[in-house]
Amino acid sequence: MNVTKNRRLVKAIGVLSIVLFLLVSTSFFFTYSVFNKQLKRQLVDTNMELLGQVDHKLELTLKHIDKSTIQLLKNDEVIRFFDKDLDEQASQNNAFRISNLIANAINSMDNIFTIDLYSYGKQRLVTGNVLTEEELSNDFRWITGFEQFDGFYEWMSTRKVLINRSSYPVYRDVVTLVRTYPLIHSPGTRRGAVAVNVKEDALYGLIRNTADADGGQTFVVDREGVVVLHSDHNKVGKDISEFSYISRMLKSEGDTGHFTADVEQTLSSVFYVKDDYTGWYIVRSVPESQFTRPLILFRNVLFLLAVVLFVVATVSAAVIGRWTFKPMNRFVQAMRQQLSAPAKPGGRKYNDEFHYFESTVQHILEDREQLHKQVVESKPLVKWQLMTELLSGGPKNLSAIQPYMDTLNIRLHAQRFVVMSIEFDNKGQIASARDLKLYAYALCNVAEELMNAEGQGIACDLDKGKCVVIMSFGDDEDRERHAIRAVAVADMLKEFVQEYLGRTISIGIGDVVEMLEEIPTSYKQSLEALRYKLVMGGNSIITREDISADPSPQFYKLFAMTDGIVASVKLPDADKMRGQVRKWFESFAEQGVPPELIMQLVVQCLMKTATAAAEIGVDTEGIFPEQYLVEMLNQYERLEQLEKFTVGALDSFIERIREKRGSRERNDTIDKAKQYIQEHYMRSDMSLNLLAGEFHLSISHLSKLFKEQMECNFIDYLMEVRMNQAKELLAGTEDKIRDIAEQVGYSNVNSFVRIFKKMTGLTPTEFRERSKG
Repeated sequence: MNVTKNRRLVKAIGVLSIVLFLLVSTSFFFTYSVFNKQLKRQLVDTNMELLGQVDHKLELTLKHIDKSTIQLLKNDEVIRFFDKDLDEQASQNNAFRISNLIANAINSMDNIFTIDLYSYGKQRLVTGNVLTEEELSNDFRWITGFEQFDGFYEWMSTRKVLINRSSYPVYRDVVTLVRTYPLIHSPGTRRGAVAVNVKEDALYGLIRNTADADGGQTFVVDREGVVVLHSDHNKVGKDISEFSYISRMLKSEGDTGHFTADVEQTLSSVFYVKDDYTGWYIVRSVPESQFTRPLILFRNVLFLLAVVLFVVATVSAAVIGRWTFKPMNRFVQAMRQQLSAPAKPGGRKYNDEFHYFESTVQHILEDREQLHKQVVESKPLVKWQLMTELLSGGPKNLSAIQPYMDTLNIRLHAQRFVVMSIEFDNKGQIASARDLKLYAYALCNVAEELMNAEGQGIACDLDKGKCVVIMSFGDDEDRERHAIRAVAVADMLKEFVQEYLGRTISIGIGDVVEMLEEIPTSYKQSLEALRYKLVMGGNSIITREDISADPSPQFYKLFAMTDGIVASVKLPDADKMRGQVRKWFESFAEQGVPPELIMQLVVQCLMKTATAAAEIGVDTEGIFPEQYLVEMLNQYERLEQLEKFTVGALDSFIERIREKRGSRERNDTIDKAKQYIQEHYMRSDMSLNLLAGEFHLSISHLSKLFKEQMECNFIDYLMEVRMNQAKELLAGTEDKIRDIAEQVGYSNVNSFVRIFKKMTGLTPTEFRERSKG
């Protein structure tokens, strides 16, 4: 007998050890998998956040340089260099002043190496130098590349600039910003460009410290795969797009990303961020061995802890098992005698009493757990179905739904019911649909607790944060008393939501009804009352007594007020319009206008305004979508929001009316100026100053009108008129080139020839020969 008991003891301890091993192993792998993923995600997020900070710092520096460049181009000396034909002495003096401006700009920013200005019309630098072919192909190759560039600025990849031309030339790596002059222009009117050479090592200093801690490296490449910034100066300016990880990054559609690839024959984690301003990619590669070091350390510590835990648990089980096995064995034998029954033929066989008892208890627990799970999972559905039947008028008496009520532990009195419809205010501010669902669940639970103090009832979340509450009363008090009790419960519910959930709700309450089948009527009344939230505002309790009856004759005055609003828009007088709209909406609130009538009034006002604007030639398309206007207005929950939308739409009409009337005046002025130029283009002193004096306008105002109406500046329009007349004279007369130049307003024949060739691609002589041929 003792041998048998000892065998059972050894067997029990062995089984327990296996169970402990499985539990510890499962816990180890589960914990490791969960925390490993979380730790890896944190490492990835940290690296991406680090790249984002580097991108922000680099972008701020480059934009500061660009802003300083724009300020430089706005100086009068720079404008004079590009726009004026200066004599030699004036050109030298102007170049000296520009050199001082450039020196000040370089001294104010340590990142800038040099600044060059080049005029495409004069084909020379600000210093007056005419560049050789070698210079154009080396230090100044940006000139030819940017002349036909489709844009206003470009950040070029790193290139080498010659510092001295001795027998041992010295070069400097620079990143170049090229910006056009004028800053904004139409195609074919570019007159020059400025190049700002930024020190490559100074820019790399902004990202240098990001790769020291983990043995990785951070560098920058452009959208073509050319290295812009790198710790290895031999790689700067080199095309590395053929590398697989660079090619994969360039082909990706997203602006940020992370993947694993071979970097210089080392498996590494690659992170990248694309800069929106320059289009460059900031790349960070970390060797996988360094990246996963914290993960490996965490795994080893967790494994050691699991081993220690398993050993301690096994030893404890063996020691405690010897103390507890004897009473456990007696208990098992007693249970076997109580549960034993003749074995069925072919039934399951058990090794001993403990095995039999274990199997029986396990079956009982599994059945109970399964049954409890099914009941819990079905309760929300049963509750929703019960509420749906009550609101649709399905059951005629409580006995028909009593089984559902017993399952949910809900009680209702046989008479006197009132329905409340509840909705959360500003649902768009709630983070997610899941949060809204949790708020509604908490609201329903609290509603049922509060109802139990005043009567009995049921609360349920129907959809999208809308809850319905049905209260029932068992005493014989009158309806007015029951309605007051319902309002009291609604008020307590509103205060609870505001204090503990930090939200506000609006509650519509229907009338008290006598019978179960009248609940749908009270429900419809509660929904109608809830709609008046638009007039009464959120965080309010609305009963049937708060809702106005049919519209009184006073409401027809509100239709007449739209005529005054439309008249103010046509003036146009924005301040008067806003005052009228404010008074209009105040009348809505004071007189309790139904929401349907408010929507009708607003739609009529906007339609009348659009018609009036169209009659005076204003394009009203796009101010608001007419076919979806009613749906758009229904989304607003408060009168303040609807008033803001109405004022915004009317302001758009006023702005377009002002633009329409202002454009007529400007067109008359420019037409007269164009006529004057056509008649006096041959004057050599024709200029914007002369034209401004003739029409008694300021130079800046006349220049602005010219650019707005003609989409070009004055000097470009004058050259076009003169060149068209010169073409006619070259093709139709035999006059000398010098005489034709004077006839179209050029006292310097060389200037005439240069401008003619630039605009036509031919010299005057070539044009005449081609015209005759």
